[in-house]
Amino acid sequence: MFNPPTVEDLQETRRANEKLVLAALDSKPEWVETELAKTTSLALSHLRAALASLLDQGRVRRLPGTGTRAVYGLADPGLADVPASPLTPLAKKIRVYLEGRADSALHMAEELRSTREEVMASLSLLNAHNMITCTFVGSLVIFRLKEAQALLDQKENRPEIKKKQVA
Repeated sequence: MFNPPTVEDLQETRRANEKLVLAALDSKPEWVETELAKTTSLALSHLRAALASLLDQGRVRRLPGTGTRAVYGLADPGLADVPASPLTPLAKKIRVYLEGRADSALHMAEELRSTREEVMASLSLLNAHNMITCTFVGSLVIFRLKEAQALLDQKENRPEIKKKQVA
């Protein structure tokens, strides 16, 4: 009898595939997806799933390429690898600021009257809690709340949403 894989099995496979992709991407600055599939020995569908997850995490970025195949490279959003300690007041302020919007660290620093370094430290902390994602627009890094986090924040800040779900 066939037992379909569980969600946990699929997530474990995706994480293992992500490690293979990151190792390959670390070896040279640009990879065409078909070369990456051959190097990692992953099926194109598995490679694309891993790349999509890594893109969402801000660890990989799609680069301008030629032809019909996508080109990928490692991304560095400039976030430090910090432990998931309690959120600082500035990190909480940034989380609220990012509700329903996306912004760069420099613009957030100006808007929140803080330094870019303090904003980056707070973004690193939010990233440790898996609350943010980033995308690249050229060389500019744009940060936003992850969708699940944004929905949770809305429920906390808008009690009427809770009432509708409970009723």
